[in-house]
Amino acid sequence: MTLGVAVATWCGASSLPAQTPTDLKDAQVWKLQGLRAGYCVRFLIEPRVAARELRDGFLLLRADQDSTLHPALRKVIETQPEFASWAPSSLCLYYLDAVELGDRWVADKKRRKAQMIGVWTLAAMEQGSRSRRDLALDMFAGRGPLIKAAESDLVRLHEARSDVSDAPDTTFDQYSVKIGKTSLVWDGRPARDSARVEHPIEESWSVPSLRRGVWLVHLALTAAWSRPLVGSLRVEGKGDLAKALKASPIRFVGPFHRGGGGELRFSR
Repeated sequence: MTLGVAVATWCGASSLPAQTPTDLKDAQVWKLQGLRAGYCVRFLIEPRVAARELRDGFLLLRADQDSTLHPALRKVIETQPEFASWAPSSLCLYYLDAVELGDRWVADKKRRKAQMIGVWTLAAMEQGSRSRRDLALDMFAGRGPLIKAAESDLVRLHEARSDVSDAPDTTFDQYSVKIGKTSLVWDGRPARDSARVEHPIEESWSVPSLRRGVWLVHLALTAAWSRPLVGSLRVEGKGDLAKALKASPIRFVGPFHRGGGGELRFSR
């Protein structure tokens, strides 16, 4: 695909080739410190387009089959049933004070710039068991040491450029991110009403390793506060992500999460 994630055939840890102990990493945990902002863009992908992103052993999960479908997307397929067969997809961005990868601590020296981690996922199922297993079509981070540190853990993060303008004296915030040939700009603000997050935000997906095999990734994020977002999302460019977003009948942004932290757990 245009964003550059290698497409790999599903294989478990037992099919890995012989490696030395230093080459084989079966699990690691990244600790996510100080969530400054976190939000997702929820949208739908046309089935023929989504099918091109599948790996062997996986089936698309239709929107009308997804028991966890976001209410905004569910309303779309209820009022426009022609989109019921489209595949749910999410682009999630997390801006953090620091990321701890084992004994490595990645943070801006003056703590002014956030560490950004993002993931674009597609709803899918394993073909044999029909169990839910979303696919990460791309994982990315801002330029700098985080990408290099991830390589040591055999995790590929593609570079993305992100700018944030959320000064307290401004009426609107702006979050912009450039991923390959896709540019996204969100202008708006969190709604005034905020709510404490009672339960961790949990997501799971699979992504190819830098070596042969697949990482099973689990995100557990305990945010302190959550607010709905009011604003607009502008999509530009000709990348795969831009095309998918532009073709979707909905691009729902939010809610906005802040405070707390969590972890990304990679296992075989």
